[in-house]
Amino acid sequence: MVKKKIQLEFANNSVKAIDHIQDIRKAAEYAGLNLFSRYDVQLQYPMPTSDDKVFVEIYIPEKIVDTFAVGNHLRGISSYLLDEKRYGNRYKKVCVGKRLLNYIEFDSEETSTDKSMIHRMDIIIGFVKLMQRSDKESMDKVNRIVSILKETNYTVLY
Repeated sequence: MVKKKIQLEFANNSVKAIDHIQDIRKAAEYAGLNLFSRYDVQLQYPMPTSDDKVFVEIYIPEKIVDTFAVGNHLRGISSYLLDEKRYGNRYKKVCVGKRLLNYIEFDSEETSTDKSMIHRMDIIIGFVKLMQRSDKESMDKVNRIVSILKETNYTVLY
């Protein structure tokens, strides 16, 4: 079995997975039964981390690990949460398009030190917004960031 660690996040970043962990756990239990019966894949109990993220471990048989698309197979969690009989429209309200959850795959050692991809994208968006401004204070901040990037040997076209 190959172990993968998956971070569960809502596609709508105004909603935190940790705030809905009980519902996510019920949904993961439901999805886990399906994955085990179909693919012999073991989905563990979703757990919070110290920085309020929600992770789930998944064990995939070695013979199917190369072809097993984690995101597609974890859609059962979203489907469970979007079921109107269980939760009404509570989760449909927070969908982004048709997507409720994002599934981010991490290496085991990466989860404790690496930030989520969504957090990185928020930082990039903030930098882009800063670059769009032309006041002196913003330009000074942009120049500081560019000098830091140059110090770390990143190629900067500015």
